[in-house]
Amino acid sequence: MSLEIVLALFEYLVMVLSISIHDAAEAFTANRLGDPTARMLGRITLNPLRHYDLWGTVLWPLLFLFRSPLVIGWGKDVPVTDRNLRRPDQVNLIHLSGPAAQMLTATVCLIILVVLKHLSPAAAGSLAIVPLYALRAPVIPPSNLPPFFPIILLLYLGILVNILLFAFNLMPLPTLDGGKILRYYLPYNAARLYDQYSFYITIGFLFLGFRLIYLIFTPILSLYQGLLASL
Repeated sequence: MSLEIVLALFEYLVMVLSISIHDAAEAFTANRLGDPTARMLGRITLNPLRHYDLWGTVLWPLLFLFRSPLVIGWGKDVPVTDRNLRRPDQVNLIHLSGPAAQMLTATVCLIILVVLKHLSPAAAGSLAIVPLYALRAPVIPPSNLPPFFPIILLLYLGILVNILLFAFNLMPLPTLDGGKILRYYLPYNAARLYDQYSFYITIGFLFLGFRLIYLIFTPILSLYQGLLASL
């Protein structure tokens, strides 16, 4: 198996786990706010099989997994019964909890990498080359990599993938957290139009949306990389 395939599968594994964290966080938050629907369906778990969506977790990522070092995906929708919530606007806290969990995960990965950098020279050496491997541009043969490298790569991908999914989930698409929050605040007639043209909005995103994702993703990743280098 080639190194590029191994790196792609490594990223895919991190993406699937990140999606599970996102969906489990939303299910947990909904339960805490009074709606047990997702909990009763077994969605408060990191088991990917509980969150997997055929299109979003398998087919769509695999279409791009070996073409691009930055791959996005999603799990099946976390069900929310609004009438169970204490206040109607709490539904937005549920939608925000998924992206927030991904930023928390990225931050935890950053902290662990900083600790490892100071504890192990091998880990510090790995950090100098791991961004290139994460982007599938290896510069050193696998046989010459430091012993800590797989762990460092996993943690770095934990930062990269979770920031990418954070930016993706904030996009104003009807099925994503950003779109659901946007729809909540739209006037009635505007919300109807939003629903009516949701398909065309999604198609438009395929042409322009990735540029919007990078507008959020790039500065946040640069911030984390700067912290990783300076701390």
